[in-house]
Formats: sequence, C-alpha cells, structure tokens
Amino acid sequence: MMGMMNTKKQDSAQSGKASVKAPQRWIRHIFEKSPVLVYVTSYDGIILDINTAGVAMLGGASREEFIGKLSIRSFYADPEDRLRFQSLVACQGFVQEYETRFQRMDKKIFDVRITGFARRNAKGEIIGYEGFIIDITDRKRAEQDLKDSEEKYRTVVENSMSAILVHQGGRIEFANQRCAEMVGVDKPEELLGRHFWEFVHPEDRAIVKDRGMMREKGNLTPEHYTFRLIGDNGKTIRWAEIRATHAMYMGKPSAVANFIDITKSKKAEYEIRHLSECLAKVREEERKLLGADLHDDVGQILTAMHFDLETLQKAIPREHSEQQLCCEKLLRNVEIIADIIRKTASYRRPDVLDTMVLIPALSRQIEEFRADHPGIRVDFTALGLKKQLNPEIELAIYRIVQESLTNTAKHAEATTVGITLTYSHPNVILMVRDNGVGRRAAGNERKMRRHPGGIGLFSMRERALSLGGTFEVSSAPGKGMTIRAQIPV
Repeated sequence: MMGMMNTKKQDSAQSGKASVKAPQRWIRHIFEKSPVLVYVTSYDGIILDINTAGVAMLGGASREEFIGKLSIRSFYADPEDRLRFQSLVACQGFVQEYETRFQRMDKKIFDVRITGFARRNAKGEIIGYEGFIIDITDRKRAEQDLKDSEEKYRTVVENSMSAILVHQGGRIEFANQRCAEMVGVDKPEELLGRHFWEFVHPEDRAIVKDRGMMREKGNLTPEHYTFRLIGDNGKTIRWAEIRATHAMYMGKPSAVANFIDITKSKKAEYEIRHLSECLAKVREEERKLLGADLHDDVGQILTAMHFDLETLQKAIPREHSEQQLCCEKLLRNVEIIADIIRKTASYRRPDVLDTMVLIPALSRQIEEFRADHPGIRVDFTALGLKKQLNPEIELAIYRIVQESLTNTAKHAEATTVGITLTYSHPNVILMVRDNGVGRRAAGNERKMRRHPGGIGLFSMRERALSLGGTFEVSSAPGKGMTIRAQIPV
C-alpha cells in the first residue's frame, strides 16, 4: 500500500515538472518567433537575451553578437531618450508605447515604439529591463506625409483668393477665411453649422438653396452661375460667381463650392452696358439728324434744281437739240441723286421708326430688300410676339435685321435668307441664316468679306450687349452664316 502511495507521489512530482516545463517551452517559442524585437537587459543595458527578429531589426547577423557584449543604450539615436525611459520605468514600473529613434549597426536611423518593464530582485530593486520594440518607421513616414499633405492643402485653401466651403446636410461643414470675409464674419468657425443661403440675397436665395441641395444628392445642376451675397448684417451686397460640384466629405455626400467676388466686374459691366446704351442712343439720334438733313436740306436743293432745269429746258429752242439732250441728262442725274438721297435717308432713319411697331416695320424692311435684290429669297417668321416690346429692344432688333440683310447682300453671295423672331419668356430671340459662302478660308478672301471683327457685326453685337443680351455668329466656308441675338425683355 505504501509502495503504491510512493509511486503515485513520484508520478505526481514528474507530472508537476512536466507542467512547468511545458509553459517555459511555449514562452521560449513565442519569444523566438515574435515578429518584433523582444529583449532582456541588465540595469546598465547589457543585452542578456534578444530574439531573431530583434537581431535583424538592429542590423546584426546573430544573437551571439549581442548577448553579454552590447548595450541597448548604444542603439538609442539620442542618449537622453534612454535616460527618460529609465526615469519613467523607475516611477511607474513600466513604459507603454514609448516612441524614440534607434540607430542600427550600420548607422541607419529608424523610428521605434518601446513597451518595457522593470526586472526586480527580492528586495524590489531594479536589476534590469525586459519588453519588446516595434519598428514604426513606415507608420511615421506615412504620418509625416499625411501631415505635409494636409499642411500643403491647408496653405492653399487658407490663402486662396476664392472662398471655399463644404455644404453637407443643408449646413456648412467647412469654410476658409476668404469665405468668412465675403459673408462679413471674423472667423470661419462662425459659419459652421449654419445654412449657406442665410447669406444669399433674398431674390437669389431660392435658386441657390435648390441647386445646393440637389448637388449634395449628386443630381445634375448648373455648376457655374452668379448670385448676390449679403454680409455685415445686410449692410453690404456682393456679387459672387460660384463653381460647385458633388463630392464625399467625411464619408457623406456633400456639395463643395468655391466662389469669387465679382462685384467690381459687375459694376464695370453695368457701366459698359450703360455707355453702350448711351452710344446707341447717340448714334440713333445722329442717324435721325442726318436723315432729316438729307431729306430736308439736300432734298429741297435737288427739287429746286429739278424745277430750274425743267424751266431751262423749256427756254431752249427746239432746234438746239444738243442743248435739249444735255438738259435731259442733267434732269435724270438729279432724279437719280434724289432717289439715292431718299434711300440713304430712309436707311439712316426710316419713317416707320418714329411710330415703331416691330413686325410691320420688319415686314416693310424685308419687302424693300426683296425689291432691291430680286435674286435673294427672304423668309420671315415671327412667333409668340402678341404685344409690343420695349421701344429700345424693338429698335435694336430692327437694326440687327437691317445690318444682317446689308451684309448678306454685299458679301454672302446667298440665294436665301431665313429670319425668325421668337418670344420665349424671358427673352426675345432673333435668328438670321443665309446659305452663302460663309467665312472664307485664309488666302482666298475677296476684297469685300465678312468676318467677326467687321463694323456691321460689331455694331450688332454692341446693340445686343447694351440691352443685357447675347450675340453669337457661327459660320464656315461654304456653310453660310447664322446670326443669333438673344435679348431679355
């Protein structure tokens, strides 16, 4: 019985020894196979043990180079960091995620993160250190690259001459300093969480809000347009030109917009338009005066000349046939000159303009053109014009059609002309198309040619722009020419 008990005790002791050795083997296995540097050092830093990954990290060839021969402190790029490490361990008993820089045996510097613990004797005195070290060079480089990138873009955004903002969920999530200045606040932070359209002029607010919300959802809306901003609690009004697009910001759909202050250019545009209007009025008044002078003064002189020549012809005896023939020629020349004066005066200032009704005036102008140019067919269509337009708009349209027909007759070599006048709220649109030679290629130009810089086209463009409209010319060799004027009513 006693023998059996002794046998059981021996078996139990052997089992206990096996259970102790098994964890030690696993610990050693983990120590060796760990992908990070695992170390044990004396208090002075002499390496007592190091794993294979640690040898490779420090640039060695084998463990034997390190154990009992090298100090961990020799691998610190800055010796002061080693002292700080020891101080922290002395206070806390351990250090977690302590970042510093190490120097490999080949003098190459790299970033590391240390987690270390104090090794103590029975009296509680520190006799050494143990822990593990992770190479964080790639992470540090990525962090620095990100920091540099953020700094670069922050510099660009913050110093941009254009206002930049991110609109998300109906509210401003980001704005730069220029944006704050344009809406009349001191800092961009004052805009965060607010609706952008709070700062938009009431007359423009609905369209800006609608487009902004649609753009956040990724719907197609105009990316470029102008509107008015109100700032300084309604004291200032600025014109802004915006360019916006849909984007993801912090993982959510957003509208990213940048806009610039175009108040000065808007004022200049208004002044130019005003000057153009004044110039057009002055020209029209000059045309009127010139037409009146030609009709009244020159016309009266020619009429008197005609009467005098008729009297002279009657006074010449019939047998003086040569003198009679001379008088007849003079009478015909006077009639030709009178007809030219009449047409010139009519072109400069037709009587119909004084009692302008656009459609009848255009119809009469086209009829006269057909009579003078029987080889050119002119088709005229008017759509949607149920009431009279502003007199200045009607005069501009009349003059553009007049100049277009003159250009066609002189330079186009066309056989047909199509004129379409359409009222499509809020604009009236004039289209004049011919089937002529169009713009001629370089080197094959005639003496009288059409080109965008010609006086006629310049005059037409000026008239349209002076009324806040647009003017476009499209043409190609052999393809005719199309003139399109659009004027807001």
